[in-house]
Order: sequence, then C-alpha cells, then structure tokens
Amino acid sequence: LMGVPLLPAHMFCFYFGVIADVTPPVALAAYAGSGIARGNPMVTGVNAFKLAITAFIVPYIFVLSPAMLLIDTSTTEVIRIVATSLVGMVGVGSAMAGFFLVKTSWLERILLLAGGLMMIHPEVQTDFVGLALMGVVFFFQRMKTREAKGYGEQYPGN
Repeated sequence: LMGVPLLPAHMFCFYFGVIADVTPPVALAAYAGSGIARGNPMVTGVNAFKLAITAFIVPYIFVLSPAMLLIDTSTTEVIRIVATSLVGMVGVGSAMAGFFLVKTSWLERILLLAGGLMMIHPEVQTDFVGLALMGVVFFFQRMKTREAKGYGEQYPGN
C-alpha cells in the first residue's frame, strides 16, 4: 500500500466516500439543499465544494500523521497534531474563501494557503514556518480592522 499503514489507508478511502455527498457531480446534499432553496443545483454544488474544501484535507492528515487515528502515539503528540491540523485547516479554508479577519488580498491568500499546508505537514519545523506565515497575515489583517474602526488616528504606531 505504498508505505501507508493499513488503517489510515482504509480511513482515507472511507472518508472520501462519505464526503462525496458534497462534491459535484454527485453532491446529493447540495442538490437537496438547492431544491429546498429553489436554486441552481450546479452552482449550489460548486459553492458547497468551496465551503467544504477543508474537509478534503482530513484524509491526507490521516495518511501523513497516523497518530491522528491514535495509532502508536502519546497524548501530547495527538494534541500537537490536532492543534496544528486545525490551525492549518483554518488557513486553507480562509485562503479558499478569501476572508480571514477581513477580505484577503491575493498575496494574503497565497500566504494563508502555504502556511496552512505547512501546518498540516507533520514536522515541527514546517509548523513554525506555517505559523509564522499565518501570523504575518493575521498581523496585517488586524491592522486593517483597526484602521477600519478608526483606531489608527487615535493610537499612532499601533
């Protein structure tokens, strides 16, 4: 199985089978929702896919970090993997949605995507780099929100 342990390989296939209800052309859940909302089924399916893009990362986390499935691991390792994976999924989801704290620029989207994917990779070094990239975006987004609220004039230098 290409060096992948048996349980993560099975969970990879099973998980993708379950989330098939969100992705076009199957998208049964999206089509049912579009029928209720009287919307276009394909547009609803594509938008559902965009919103659920982070769900497609989870099976890869199973393969990259079998400890996520509690296989031969410690509690601290599971906590680290879950925390970094969640932060990484927020980064990827924000990059795909185009919104973090405020609307993102293309550069911010690229930084969020790169940082999020690095957070998902199971190495401490990539976690730090990914956190730094996402931290830069957070800092600039925070400055945008402060300026929008008018704090920039009251507190110069912040």
